[in-house]
Amino acid sequence: MDQPARQSLVVLLCDQLQKNCMSTYGGAVPMPTFERLAAEGVVFDRYYCATPLCIPTRPSMMNGRWPHAHGARSFGKGYDTIEEGSELLIDRLHDAGYLVGYDGVWHIRRPEGDDRTSEYAHFEEGRFPYDLHGEALVAEGRDADDQRAPIHGMTDEGMIPGKISIPVPATWTEPLDAHPDMQKARRIAQFILDAPADRPIAAWCSLGAPHPPLLVPEPYRSMFAPEDMEEPPGFGCDLSGRPRDVREAPGALGCVGWDWERWSRAIAAYYGYAAFADHCQGIVLDALEESGRLDDTVVIASGDHGEMLGAHGIYQKMVMYERSINVPFVVRVPGYEPGRRDQVASQTDLAPTVLDLLQFPALERAQGESMVPVLRDRKAPWRTHTYSEYNGWQGGGWKMRAVIGDRYKYIYHHEDHDELFDLRNDPDELHNIIGEPRSLELADEMRSRLVGWMWDTDDYLKPSWPHLSIEYGPPDGS
Repeated sequence: MDQPARQSLVVLLCDQLQKNCMSTYGGAVPMPTFERLAAEGVVFDRYYCATPLCIPTRPSMMNGRWPHAHGARSFGKGYDTIEEGSELLIDRLHDAGYLVGYDGVWHIRRPEGDDRTSEYAHFEEGRFPYDLHGEALVAEGRDADDQRAPIHGMTDEGMIPGKISIPVPATWTEPLDAHPDMQKARRIAQFILDAPADRPIAAWCSLGAPHPPLLVPEPYRSMFAPEDMEEPPGFGCDLSGRPRDVREAPGALGCVGWDWERWSRAIAAYYGYAAFADHCQGIVLDALEESGRLDDTVVIASGDHGEMLGAHGIYQKMVMYERSINVPFVVRVPGYEPGRRDQVASQTDLAPTVLDLLQFPALERAQGESMVPVLRDRKAPWRTHTYSEYNGWQGGGWKMRAVIGDRYKYIYHHEDHDELFDLRNDPDELHNIIGEPRSLELADEMRSRLVGWMWDTDDYLKPSWPHLSIEYGPPDGS
């Protein structure tokens, strides 16, 4: 068959996928699709989301910019829309003649007049099946409202009442192929199979799973038994000494008072849902192989952010701990030698990397950089630190910044005390060493790095450490 002049691209995304649970990263959940890609591609062990929240972090994957730069900072009107004229990776490929298909969770909101989704050959925006989950709960003798918990969340205008999704499992009893995520996978698989052989494609399969609601089909619902689950790190810990944005994180407030019996059921269901998500992505990878394009396609498998899943007593994300911001990332590039990488990388690097691999010019305003040198050579020079940010859940709110290095992670909590963790000796982040005498110089170095990054990327947040007499300003003091 005729081959397109350029390599194609397929991106497999899951929502709220915890890296620690995956077999590829030593976890308990068998994920053969990820495992296959890992065996044939390059696996990143330290790849960080731009921010642990859906709406702000997905644009960062598409335009290589930090949320504080592209404008979508949190949920809510006035907070969820990216800057006008922002060029996206998907647009660049469409304009270059790629047949573009996107199916599933989108979460990219653009100003009026900037939306181009109608131009793509296939675009279907997926949503989370809360209604179907509610119906399943009722069928099981529970209340549809059991899927959410009432909380008071911080916004830029103060605390407001709201509701947050919580991990209450329900069983999908319809045929497996009728599940919303399986339908997403089937549609994008068919898009790949129907694409003309002489034209390169760019296809995204963006599943909702294992993001709540936990609407899990069999046999995945019964794959893991609650009694076999192990308590995650920091489970049952006292959060009273943590910064306020951790104590009052939506995922912490939503599950206050949960005992281990309830958590173990949730974790078992989540694990099964993650396995199901991998099965769905396998449908897409099989179609790519059937189409004859596999060996001429860059395949990326990742997630938008992580999931605490009871670690530190927190559900969801919206904190700067590893299970929330360190996400899976595998790249299969034809002709590249498989292996693992321990360099720190970021979602802002995704779009620059794809364009470099496909031999296109870089996005003019991207703040990330191409990982191609590291993909080619695990010893290639690379940055020593990366970053992550959080700008609140709904209408702004709590604000955090993180600096992640080879061994240490520093977390800045705006208008609260900061945290410093030794990830080598304390990978579960149970011991804050910020105040220890041996850490004083390191803490100062990390704060300086943070200020430099915030200044260089034009962060709107002005950090301060009143108790340390440190003021925000240019890194060189000018």
